[in-house]
Amino acid sequence: MSLLRIDGLSAGYGNKTVLSGLSLALEPGRIMALLGHNGAGKTTTLKAAIGLLPACTGQISFDGARIERMAVADRVGLGIRLLPEGRGVFPDLSVADNVAVVAARNVSGPAPMFREADVFKLFPALDERRGVRAGSMSGGQQQMLALGLAILGTPRCLLLDEPSIGLAPNLVERLFDQIRALCAAHGMSAILVEQNVAAAMRIADDIVIMNNGQIVFAGLPDAARAANVWDYF
Repeated sequence: MSLLRIDGLSAGYGNKTVLSGLSLALEPGRIMALLGHNGAGKTTTLKAAIGLLPACTGQISFDGARIERMAVADRVGLGIRLLPEGRGVFPDLSVADNVAVVAARNVSGPAPMFREADVFKLFPALDERRGVRAGSMSGGQQQMLALGLAILGTPRCLLLDEPSIGLAPNLVERLFDQIRALCAAHGMSAILVEQNVAAAMRIADDIVIMNNGQIVFAGLPDAARAANVWDYF
């Protein structure tokens, strides 16, 4: 059974339809790279999956249950987490306060996968900067914090929107290695929206390419490399 499944989804903004009959399936424990040019509908897909954008038509299922009418908070409670484009942190709060605020909402139940202490253990650089204002840190450190916030509690499906924006190449490689390691170690799935195609394909299990709100390719990374799909970037 697919962990996250989208069937015949249409969504958009006002009178503008961005997604038209979109269908995709994310399998448990796999990373899907969702690729395509700017405006192809990638971010819209993530927003619809987490509930920030309503589905006009179609179905969204998580672990076999329909969720397209479910509130964002309830989807987060199921384990769906969004790392938004840009820096998904509270810039005027300290690193420790960022973690505490999100943990107060997302860390619950008898055995959460990631508590506050786990975030600082996973990311030692954040532990060294607990009292530092998040907005004053480097882009790489802020993105590290944003990833830490996204995994607090018991995440099952990460929706990662352009996590490499503004990062130096060596930091991109390090961040993507962390994402790959987290998913592998804890059985998490992820959809990675990314303009850095080479970096995304290096850690992805599955490749989906979008164009004008529709899927034009879905397959394994080797098949994507062999296919004539690069005109869509």
